[in-house]
Amino acid sequence: MRTVDQRTLQFGPLWVLSAMSGTYTRFDEFELAAFWDSVVEVALRSPEPVRGILTSTAADRPGLLLDFGLDGRPVVSGLSHVVELLDRIGPPLDRAYRSALLSIGAGLARARGPFGRRITEDDSQKLLLLGALLEIEEPDGVLTR
Repeated sequence: MRTVDQRTLQFGPLWVLSAMSGTYTRFDEFELAAFWDSVVEVALRSPEPVRGILTSTAADRPGLLLDFGLDGRPVVSGLSHVVELLDRIGPPLDRAYRSALLSIGAGLARARGPFGRRITEDDSQKLLLLGALLEIEEPDGVLTR
C-alpha cells in the first residue's frame, strides 16, 4: 500500500472525531483522550489488517495530529477518499474498517453522553450520518456493540 493511502486510512478516525466534535483541529483535551481510548479499544477488538492500521494510527499521536492539521481535507471529502480507497482494496479490510470507524465514533459518543454510558440523540444523528458517509448499510448493528 502506498504511503499516501496508508495515511488516508490513518486519518479516517480523525475525520470521525472531527465530525463528532464539530471542529477540525482544536479538540478538547478530554474529548481527545476519550477518542484515543476508543481507537485503542476498537483496535484490540478488531482482526488484522484493521488492528494494524488502528495501532499505527495511535502509535504517533502528535505526528498524526500535525499531519492531519496540514492535510486540510474536510470531513466529507476525507471520508469519501477513505471509502474510495477501501472499495479499491476490497475484502477483508473494506467492511471491517468502515465498521471500526463507526465503532470509534460510537465509543466517543458514549464517553460524551450522560454518565459516559449513553449516546445522546444529537450524537446518534451524527453517527447515522457517518454511517451513510461510510456507506454502511445497517449502521445500527455497529452502534449496538
